[in-house]
Amino acid sequence: MVEINGVQSSTKQIVCGVPHGSILGPLLFNLYVNDMESAVNCILMLYADDSALVVSSRDLATVERILSGELYNLSKWLVDNKLSLHLGKTESLVFTSKKKIKSNPELKISCNNVEIKSVKSVKYLGIVLDQTLSGKQMANNIIQKTNSRLKFMYRQAQYLNSKAKKTLCNALIMSQFDYCSSTWYPGLTKTLKQKLQICQNKVVRFILNFGNRHHVGPDQLHRLNWVDTCHRVTQLRLNHVHSIYYEYGPSYLMGNFTKLSSVHKYRVLKSIKIRTKCGKISLKYTV
Repeated sequence: MVEINGVQSSTKQIVCGVPHGSILGPLLFNLYVNDMESAVNCILMLYADDSALVVSSRDLATVERILSGELYNLSKWLVDNKLSLHLGKTESLVFTSKKKIKSNPELKISCNNVEIKSVKSVKYLGIVLDQTLSGKQMANNIIQKTNSRLKFMYRQAQYLNSKAKKTLCNALIMSQFDYCSSTWYPGLTKTLKQKLQICQNKVVRFILNFGNRHHVGPDQLHRLNWVDTCHRVTQLRLNHVHSIYYEYGPSYLMGNFTKLSSVHKYRVLKSIKIRTKCGKISLKYTV
């Protein structure tokens, strides 16, 4: 039954599924798909109804063969459990080195006689992943959003004081800078990092009513209780590790750390062999 403006509809009995937006909906769905992992033999990443299959191999043909088979097994499990796989929204992506990208690698995967589209980048849980995990497209998206949203707020600036401006900028712009920044920011080129800093400077000028050419430095950032983009990412990363170490976050994240003496606060559990520069600036390696 639904109610709108005090008027109730006739009642209907629910025999399958749960109402959209219900309180118990997410929990019941997680329970429902809890055994989905048993349907495949590769890595299955689950977040609500967003699923990703991950297969690793040096041979592209091997990846294609395994993924096609696992995708079929997964689609069969979904059908058996009265769910469906939207093959039109399913995409495949190859993560590889810049050198191998020049050969234009594409995955040729099919499921139930439907060919899966191979893409150069994919948006997963709000993060844009490209083939080299460089974070370039993610940064460009943030720069574009920052410029467009600042233009909109400048048109409404006469109705906003500094406090309201800061609140709006934190909610609409700086939240874009912060979201999963530890995954995409460290791999950016120096040029892209400078462009992001320029965008933050624009936001500071807007909040403090500065002109377009007004210098923005540590003093101006301090007035807003902010730091520059580089140190902002470092601060968020440290907060993340702090939450993991003191078990404020999900318990499975603690598997990457072990508590030592009071002198050594934390260390990586397993020895990690890093072959690329991108790997050396990852969260797990640097801590």
